Amino acid sequence: MLKIPKGMERIALSFLAIILTYSFVIIGISINSDKNFNAVSDEISKQVDPRHVGIFVQITEIDPLKGEATARILPWPNDEYFGFRYRSGWMPQKDISIHVDSVLGSSPTDNNLYKFERDIPVGGFDVAVDQAPGSSTSNISGYPFDKYKFEVPISATYLNEDNEVKDLNIFPQDYTKEIDTFKVRMNHVLWTDSEKIITVDDKQAVAQLLEEFQQGISSSVFNVQRNDSTKLLTFIILILMLTALASVTTMAFMVSAGRRPPTLSALIWSAALTFSLISLRDLFPGKPPIGIFIDKIIYFPALLITLVCSLWILLIWTRREDYVN
Repeated sequence: MLKIPKGMERIALSFLAIILTYSFVIIGISINSDKNFNAVSDEISKQVDPRHVGIFVQITEIDPLKGEATARILPWPNDEYFGFRYRSGWMPQKDISIHVDSVLGSSPTDNNLYKFERDIPVGGFDVAVDQAPGSSTSNISGYPFDKYKFEVPISATYLNEDNEVKDLNIFPQDYTKEIDTFKVRMNHVLWTDSEKIITVDDKQAVAQLLEEFQQGISSSVFNVQRNDSTKLLTFIILILMLTALASVTTMAFMVSAGRRPPTLSALIWSAALTFSLISLRDLFPGKPPIGIFIDKIIYFPALLITLVCSLWILLIWTRREDYVN
């Protein structure tokens, strides 16, 4: 049996507590999944008219500083009446028009109306979506607890055999992959009420949503926040910053109180720990800009205090009379 040296029990227990806490956190992050995330889409897929065009929406990039997100829109016909699927693209069998409300459109005519001519193979298109206003957490200064909301309203029509404009039955779905430092979740909302998030238990709202899809209109809200791994790594970096701060301040106090000699090694260690704070700041995932909230309450004070302590140790070291290192 492993014997712990006398006087090391507390250190061993502290180390064990840290390991157990970390293990529980990692396990919690790993098994944390939104089981009901696709419940609404699964319920809609059972009730929606098979003759429809799926509209797959993928958030590919998020810029918190601009308050914008880049979304890739891919029409995907579910019935050959509207078109044929390929591996990555599709070919419409009807003249289809899709309007996506966005800040910047990339259609050939530089607007937000995308027209697809029949019998011409095509793919998807990218749009820039503006951040929904009104949220106090929609600011990068709250990193890593900043949250953003992007709404993607879509309407669609097509020309039938008599060249009449008809509403295109659509079904928007999310196929967003993992985005660096972000977790993205899509919610179905009503075109007439974007604040009402549709749940699978609200049968009336689901029926209203299906009716809007048949009318060729839909609205989806993408909620974006930092993923759990980003929050965990940021927390660890902050602990390291506070550890460096505590080490330098303790060293400066012991030297100034005369309990420890002002050696050159103490001076080097204090300077190294001070500069390490700058390197630690660069390790924040997602590269948040300087001036976020945790900078103001932890990084800036820690950097200033360690700098003062290092200069204080330097001043005491220069006044040594024995010059012995």
